[in-house]
Amino acid sequence: MIFRRNDLLSLLILLLFSVCSLISVGALADRLVEDKNQYDVNLLDRIQSRFALALPPDSKAIRKIETPYAQNPEMINRIIANGERYLFYIVEEIERRGMPMEIALIPVIESSYNPLVKSNNQSAGLWQFIPATGKILGLTQNVWHDDRRDIIASTEAALDYFQYLYQKFDNWKLAIAAYNVGEGTVSKALSRNAHKGRSISFYDLNLPIESKHYVYKLLAVKDVIVNSRKYGVRLRSIPNRPYFDTVKIHEPIDISLVTRLANISEVEFTALNPAYNRYVIKVLDEPRTLLLPKDNKEIFLRNLETYQDPKVSWKIYQVKKGENINEIATRHSTTVKQLKTINGIARNKNLILGQKILVPHTVGEVYSDDIAQKRKQLKDYQSGVYIVKKGDTLYEIAKRHGTTVDKIKLWNDSDENLSIGQKLLITKS
Repeated sequence: MIFRRNDLLSLLILLLFSVCSLISVGALADRLVEDKNQYDVNLLDRIQSRFALALPPDSKAIRKIETPYAQNPEMINRIIANGERYLFYIVEEIERRGMPMEIALIPVIESSYNPLVKSNNQSAGLWQFIPATGKILGLTQNVWHDDRRDIIASTEAALDYFQYLYQKFDNWKLAIAAYNVGEGTVSKALSRNAHKGRSISFYDLNLPIESKHYVYKLLAVKDVIVNSRKYGVRLRSIPNRPYFDTVKIHEPIDISLVTRLANISEVEFTALNPAYNRYVIKVLDEPRTLLLPKDNKEIFLRNLETYQDPKVSWKIYQVKKGENINEIATRHSTTVKQLKTINGIARNKNLILGQKILVPHTVGEVYSDDIAQKRKQLKDYQSGVYIVKKGDTLYEIAKRHGTTVDKIKLWNDSDENLSIGQKLLITKS
């Protein structure tokens, strides 16, 4: 068969396009298989493959410290179970930053992956920041929320801090020791050894025993995970996929309403959002980020979009001079027991002047707030003022301006009675 030159060129282009399409489809199929395989992998296997810190030359100290983990499989698996909600996110962040994966195990020795754990030195959260360090790292702590317990905010702050320490000491074990005992202590130990011409290796520094044991404990946990069969520990599996997704909240909302709209328990909400100190999520200058189980995000957004009732049933009340909790409870149609429970007030503790507590909105207050919100929205519209004339009725005024009697009442907080010369606010859109 003989082809003209143009026909031959067209055929070649068609063949090339077909080959490229087959390659693209094949590549897509390979990627889908790869993604499926990735999610079938145990997250702990992924973590192990990215460990980077070597055990010390003399591993006697490590063996001594790792004994509790190796001899108590239930304990190590309980810690891993606690971390199941958070580990995928932390691993992703550590990989993105190019850090050693041992850092993902820091919460094992800090908090056992329990963001609500309380310590004697007032440290809080997965990464156990004390209040002062939290403030330095930009973690907000107020009556509404403590971002030292926020999963995303605290993790970002911890990893930022580790990277700063590594840049300062150029050694990950020194950075980890400094995270525990303070960068000043590590710097002084380095200076002493350098001044005396001694080694500045982590193992040769005269550091406090607790900081050395802190690093050893981290390496011990790592060793148990890597060599679990050797220690006779059967580690639980963690799916290598995201556990949660994020949602931005732009206005205050009750936590109980969030759980209802997202169809999750309060226990699940608190595990993912442990930063909140009150029953209300208060939105101040910027929106708040909530974490929800991945499968529940869309459920929450759909339900929130169709929800029409008030989203907040609590408000802040500041105690005035001479007031007691009995009077405040009566005024807000609640009980002393409920107020003390909600605000975490001890049984025999009295309120003090200026103290801020949460009290319920009454039905009238919710309605008033709704009216105030609607009036505020009116500022976004063009509006005018109508002066009532003799013989006017609300029905005639509403008809003349293309609106309803109920809307005019709402805009002006008035009843059916009009008076000559009265000014009525009428929207023009």
